[in-house]
Amino acid sequence: MLDVWKIFRSTPFTTAVISFLTAQFIKFLIKRDVKMLKSYGGMPSGHVATVSGLAWSLARSTGFDSPYTSIAAIFLVIIFMDAIVLRPAVKKDLGHNFLEALAGLGLGMLIAHIFPARLHLW
Repeated sequence: MLDVWKIFRSTPFTTAVISFLTAQFIKFLIKRDVKMLKSYGGMPSGHVATVSGLAWSLARSTGFDSPYTSIAAIFLVIIFMDAIVLRPAVKKDLGHNFLEALAGLGLGMLIAHIFPARLHLW
């Protein structure tokens, strides 16, 4: 039987989820609006924070020269560029400015460095 719950024992997965939730909570604190918990725009970028947390956590747990880290780093660049170039071109309030995306990048990095390289929740 496939044990899908093992994903929650993965440090990179946990770091990515916590990075996203933290970014959304910061948006709520800044705007004092519950709608910000599920918004696409605003400070910091939740999408960039998520992938940044994933990439930095993978780098710490599998090594900076790991193919997994390389994949996540490329994914991070694509998400970062999507947030500041593509989505704002589609609809203004869907995207981020450079500073909001950069804040998401830093937030994910910070959260990845707070967690140990190997997290054992249970």
